[in-house]
Amino acid sequence: MTATQDLAGQRFERLAVLELREANADARTVPAALSSEAPVKRPWGEEILVHTADAIDLTRAADSLPLLWNHDAGTPIGRIENIRIKDGRLRGMLRFSKNPKAEEVFQDVREGFLRDISIGYQINKWEEETNSDTVRVTEWELLEGSVVTVPADRTVGINRSLPTTGHRPEVIMSDDTTPVAGTQEVSSAPVVDIGATKRAHVLAKKAGAAEAIAGERQRIADIHELFDLGIVPRTDFYAGLRARAVDEGWPLDGARNILMQAMSGEAEPAADWNTVTDTAAVRVATHQGQLPPVVLPDRGQRQRLGGAIQQGTDERDKFADGVTHGLLVRAGVLEGREDIAKAREGGVVGKSLRTLSGDFCRMVGIATASLSDEDLAGRALSYRTASGQTTSDFTNILANVANKALLRGWDEAPETWNVWTRRGTLPDFKRAEISGISGFTGLDEVPEDGDISYGKFTDRKETIQLVSYGKKYRMSRKLIINDDLNALGTVPRAMGRAANRKVGDIVYAVLDGTGPTLNQDSLALFHTATHKNYVVAATAPTVATLNTAETAMALQTDPNTGEALNIKPRYLLAPVTLGNTARVLMAATYDPAGTAGTLPPNPFSGRYEVVTDARLDGQTYGTLAWYLLADPNIFDTVEVSFLNGMAEPYMRENQEWDGQGISYMIGVDFGVAALDWRGMHKYKGNGS
Repeated sequence: MTATQDLAGQRFERLAVLELREANADARTVPAALSSEAPVKRPWGEEILVHTADAIDLTRAADSLPLLWNHDAGTPIGRIENIRIKDGRLRGMLRFSKNPKAEEVFQDVREGFLRDISIGYQINKWEEETNSDTVRVTEWELLEGSVVTVPADRTVGINRSLPTTGHRPEVIMSDDTTPVAGTQEVSSAPVVDIGATKRAHVLAKKAGAAEAIAGERQRIADIHELFDLGIVPRTDFYAGLRARAVDEGWPLDGARNILMQAMSGEAEPAADWNTVTDTAAVRVATHQGQLPPVVLPDRGQRQRLGGAIQQGTDERDKFADGVTHGLLVRAGVLEGREDIAKAREGGVVGKSLRTLSGDFCRMVGIATASLSDEDLAGRALSYRTASGQTTSDFTNILANVANKALLRGWDEAPETWNVWTRRGTLPDFKRAEISGISGFTGLDEVPEDGDISYGKFTDRKETIQLVSYGKKYRMSRKLIINDDLNALGTVPRAMGRAANRKVGDIVYAVLDGTGPTLNQDSLALFHTATHKNYVVAATAPTVATLNTAETAMALQTDPNTGEALNIKPRYLLAPVTLGNTARVLMAATYDPAGTAGTLPPNPFSGRYEVVTDARLDGQTYGTLAWYLLADPNIFDTVEVSFLNGMAEPYMRENQEWDGQGISYMIGVDFGVAALDWRGMHKYKGNGS
């Protein structure tokens, strides 16, 4: 196994001594050098981070990164802004927030009591130097920065730059790396010429180090091979066990024994395995040939089936299901008796968000006795498992509740656009062309032993393009502290209705006035002379006007053959003002406009589905204009296309963590286009 396979994807930290300069007390900012190419000792040798634009992935840093205290995601103290590569170093501006811990740290930094800064990063690719234990990390990703207490990379820090060779006093640098007046350099220490014995000792030491590196790589390869066996469950617990075995130096036999104990359920469960023992104790125990204590899952969570082992439902998953259902009932998103019964089964009915956040923290092994409500909320929102955030993490539980409320709002929105339009799908946001389905050439008689010609669509194409519409939605610590179910249920539910309403706004705008200009003939959608689908001098819907409109639609011709399409209308679309008139006409057995005593029958009784929408009342000639529309799945009318066919809004984390909450984007991606005039007929209805 190569070194790249051993370390790629793993997370590391790199520290540096820092010294205050140019702190801005009002803006609460301090410029800093975050990292350099100075070598750092690792178990496998010396590590050098390459500082070039190609090497450092700053995608996460585009809009700033979290500034933490001692790499504790539950203790955010600000943001790192304006992160960039300059003069071979990674630089940024530390901006401290105003929470109590941030106030304390900022004051200590300004007074010089805290002098160390560290970055957390992930290695993606690295290379070994020939005949050396030095590795160069050629691709890595910056994750976060922390004010810490232990220095390592002494060449970087807040307004600091130190030489990497020789024995010179430090040279204080400003953010533009100009040396501060008064500093001076001294010559390097003399080089000592060591004898043959000394050189032999150094060579032997390097050989031993190389052998140790090879042995460590083999141990890691064996550990991964052990945990890759098909019988090992793929759960967070076993992923964490694998990580401990690799990181804490467990020998293969010891790791195998602990794995078998875990799979046979020979110990009681713990809240979270990674809280059992501290790193220092693990290192000492491992050095003495002992394995650290490991707390194993509950025996009752597993059962043997034919020699294989199946993992039961994880307790955090049960917690997530129960909390999700209980909050949906409390927020009024779910109201049925079965939903209420299921919420009771989850055991969280009546519990506030503060109580639930405490339950979650204790379940994952966070001590809560000394935490305030605000600290509890922050810890619950910022918690991440060893293998990354999972669906059972508290933020995802709350987001899941909000997302279900969002979809409930979408479904219950009083919208009508989806009744008479056709649904489509687009794979991306590029402009797309749609060929008309009603313009296919007719079938020809097939002569005996004759050739059969190919049919084709008329070359008439309308364009459609997706557009993103969205708003931000924030889950703050105050949501938990105040037990704000309105922000968790009512607000996203209203945003779901708003998303559906936005689609309706764009769809009905197509019908306003004479409509958009079509590509196929550069004429307006509704055109009296050419399209014969627009009547300027007309009245409200009557037997007579319906007969005129229906006849005009039936006589629309195929663009290939010129033959009549015989289009049958399906919908009578009207403003709310004309809604009752239209419904009475569709329900009447006799012509409502006839003379009493000699009423003729109503040939349109029950023929069309009446659809009304208040948007039509506000358009040009709104209270009088009305429409006949064909079935959109048979004849082209109006299409509404969604990204990959997902006809619903989405809720996506916006990656804006500032210690006070998490921001989400709620949006919907869709495009609207009028495809053809033949299946649509409009009465202007103003009588002039």
